[in-house]
Amino acid sequence: MKKLLSALLIVVMALSLVACSGQTEPAATTPPAETSQPEATPVVEPTENAGPEPTKSLVLYTSAGASEYELIVSLFNAKYPDITVEVVSAGTGELASRITAEKDAPYGDVLMGGGATTFSAIAEMLEPYVSENTASLFPQFVAADGLYTPCYVNVNSIIYNKTLLANLGVTVEGWESLTDERLKGNISFASPADSSSALETLINMLAAMSTDGTLEGGWDYAQKFFENLDGKLAASSSDAYKNVVEGEYAVGLCNEDKTISYMKAGADVGVVYAKEGITLRTSNIGVIKGGANLYNARLFVDFVTSLECQTAMEAELNVRPARSDVAMTTEGRVATADLITLPYPTDVDSSAVKTKFQDVWTSIG
Repeated sequence: MKKLLSALLIVVMALSLVACSGQTEPAATTPPAETSQPEATPVVEPTENAGPEPTKSLVLYTSAGASEYELIVSLFNAKYPDITVEVVSAGTGELASRITAEKDAPYGDVLMGGGATTFSAIAEMLEPYVSENTASLFPQFVAADGLYTPCYVNVNSIIYNKTLLANLGVTVEGWESLTDERLKGNISFASPADSSSALETLINMLAAMSTDGTLEGGWDYAQKFFENLDGKLAASSSDAYKNVVEGEYAVGLCNEDKTISYMKAGADVGVVYAKEGITLRTSNIGVIKGGANLYNARLFVDFVTSLECQTAMEAELNVRPARSDVAMTTEGRVATADLITLPYPTDVDSSAVKTKFQDVWTSIG
């Protein structure tokens, strides 16, 4: 009897275990909850407004002198050592023609050097850009469309030899002073037909001494000035100021930075800013459209107009900064805000001015 009860008990326990195990589904058959799946990462497509990417190169087209671009590039590389700058140096006109020819496949990234008319003439090949330093630049020189950015300001100056001028007993204060008969044959000036700086000085004279507000109204003065040259013209624009420095002429006409350079070097010369007015113009920088290094091109424009670079350019190159917050470091150099200035003529026909000069020069020869 006891053996029978034991057997029945074993059967009951076995059935209970089977019943319990049948109440739970195996874990392997339980489908995972939908919320346990990771969400797909959205693909962000580039937009047309995405900024340019930094690169390791920059191609600089420039008409600036070697001392100028070498200083700027060295300062730029000190700040951005990973960017290799290739410099293509040539005249402004040649570079403008090259940019036009390369319109469909630009090689250059930046054009540095040249006046506003140069940049306007190749507007289609330029990428408008407003520098982060624009607010610190003299507003009258900033292009409203961002086509170019001023690098520095060009000022027509009168350089004089202190000893020679004192011996003549002449005081030079401006353009009218240059018609003083005591200076006849003692003024060094290059031909406006051959020298761009001489041409700009002549345009300045015509505008400042005009009797009717037009360039044509300044030719009576110009003829008196040419007569006082006594038939002599400097061989080049550089000779125009070197002749004064070397004591061959009492007075000469040249860009201000040349005069300042010799003053700082201790030469026996001084500078005069014409009291009748100076037509300021700028040397500019712009971004070439379609260049391979757009990010770096904009970076270079920002650097050239930075306080750091502009201060170095004034102190070491003697050019006049385009920024209003850079002090003049040479005694006798007048601040830009204190110069007597005139608007640069908007209707200048350079070819016509050259032709008229040649006609007048021939007539008095």
